[in-house]
Amino acid sequence: MTLRQTFSLLCLAAIVVLGVASRLLELPFIDRAQSVRAMARYPDRAWPDFPLFLQGVREHTKPGDTIAVIVPAMNWDGGYSYAYYRASYFLTGREVLPLVTADNARVQKNFLAAKYIAVFGVGLRVPADIVWREGRGALLRLRQR
Repeated sequence: MTLRQTFSLLCLAAIVVLGVASRLLELPFIDRAQSVRAMARYPDRAWPDFPLFLQGVREHTKPGDTIAVIVPAMNWDGGYSYAYYRASYFLTGREVLPLVTADNARVQKNFLAAKYIAVFGVGLRVPADIVWREGRGALLRLRQR
């Protein structure tokens, strides 16, 4: 190996080493027990009863059903993405249709395509039949127009 190749290899190694954030090198060695305990106790701090609501939605729907979720935060980064992905997790086997895109555009066709509307923490004034209600949430079935 020539001197030039050796120098180039050392420069590349220095760039790679200096480009890695030092915090990433610490991660395997830090104690994460406190954050694990906190997440186990309070995974849904903003809406602590949301998982219980989703469990009720699951009990009152069948695999293959389409469900749209409406929550107080209808902005993607303001909380809707959390509610959508959490619902997708709890409602495995059902199709959860998003009503908001990542750029906060409303998806009206998904609202109309859903067999059920899971409404949590807000009121909804549309012609619908209440399938199930508990706490701050309700599962609605839109009436055919």
